[in-house]
Amino acid sequence: MAQQVESRLASGAGAIPLALGGMLGVGVLVGPAPAAAAAGMWSPLGLLIALLAATCSASATAHQSAAYRGPGAAYACVRGRMGVLPARVGASAYLAGHVAAMAAIARVLGDFFLPASAPLVAAAAILLVVLSATTGLRIRGAAAWIWLALMAAVLALVVVTCFAIAPIPPLPAGAGPADSAVGITGAAGVLFFAFLGFERLTAPAEERDRVPWAAVKRGVVVSFAVLTAVLAVVTAALVHQLGWSRLALSPTPIRDVLAAAAASELAPLVGVGAAVALLPVLLATLESARSTALALVQDGDLPRVLDRRSSAGTPYLLDVGTGVAAVAVALLVEPVTAMAFAACSMLVHYAFANAGARLLLSDAGGWPMRAACLGMGLSVVIAMSMPISAMLATLVVVFIGPLATGGVSRRWR
Repeated sequence: MAQQVESRLASGAGAIPLALGGMLGVGVLVGPAPAAAAAGMWSPLGLLIALLAATCSASATAHQSAAYRGPGAAYACVRGRMGVLPARVGASAYLAGHVAAMAAIARVLGDFFLPASAPLVAAAAILLVVLSATTGLRIRGAAAWIWLALMAAVLALVVVTCFAIAPIPPLPAGAGPADSAVGITGAAGVLFFAFLGFERLTAPAEERDRVPWAAVKRGVVVSFAVLTAVLAVVTAALVHQLGWSRLALSPTPIRDVLAAAAASELAPLVGVGAAVALLPVLLATLESARSTALALVQDGDLPRVLDRRSSAGTPYLLDVGTGVAAVAVALLVEPVTAMAFAACSMLVHYAFANAGARLLLSDAGGWPMRAACLGMGLSVVIAMSMPISAMLATLVVVFIGPLATGGVSRRWR
């Protein structure tokens, strides 16, 4: 079975589920609500900006992975082209963003599965995924398609329910947040979270996950198109039933829309289906965090003991450390707040990644280099549009992270 999966990846057949398996999750289930809170009816423009930023970043990381094989291609490129400090800043933001993303995914999973004990369910889900990763579990090929089909079925059920039942009356004027075109980039930041995971395809940590260049391009285009369409349809369904104002005020839009559509009896089915479908996304996020962390370990910026391997060949101490950090965040932070911080941190990382790609591609020129320039600018603008709390937390990370990694390696340049 493992040989069949690897042969499908080598031929490019597994490119789409590899990418979508890390993206089709919490950003779709929860993202439309904070996006509506930021920009109201203008949030679809935020989706287009998020798509553009993700496309530029995917192009940058794909070219970096072609030049720097192995884990942490973006980190290696930035380190080689821009120096140690920018590389450590970007890597610190990357790792913090993935820890927060794991916490957000787990909390949403807990909200769906057992709302009354969501933090405890989130902690249990993270520990389960860490244990699975330690034993070498990888969801690829047919298994990945099955999980994607489950998520698609959950979303289709919600969308059909929303459009099949007459919507509830809108809120009185002034009862909800005012629409504001100024918040478009803020909405883009939240929706950018939905695209995180493309590096599983564009910059895989393991050679066995690498696919031909043509399959990478095709996989990115198809997966981004599918994700954008799904986000647009789900948002339209939520708005049809709740309206922009109620959507903006909803912390759990999927559950709230079922209640509004008088379909509360479907909530347990949707909740369990969504919770189960989120487990592979949680595992994919841990795999992505492992990639850059291993690059830091190899360079001596993290303790080398973290690279100690289990019998399955996985860095179990690294996975456990990442999981414990994610559990702490999940127990303390609400999912939307964790999403905002994760998106802001990842945007900082991609600002540096695009800058490194721009230097890497400077001799070749052409649209890939220009896309890297655009991606760098978009990442900075969107990151600066995130909530103040997310920006301050990211600032703390990019200050403490390089100091900590420098202290471990005792190298400062």
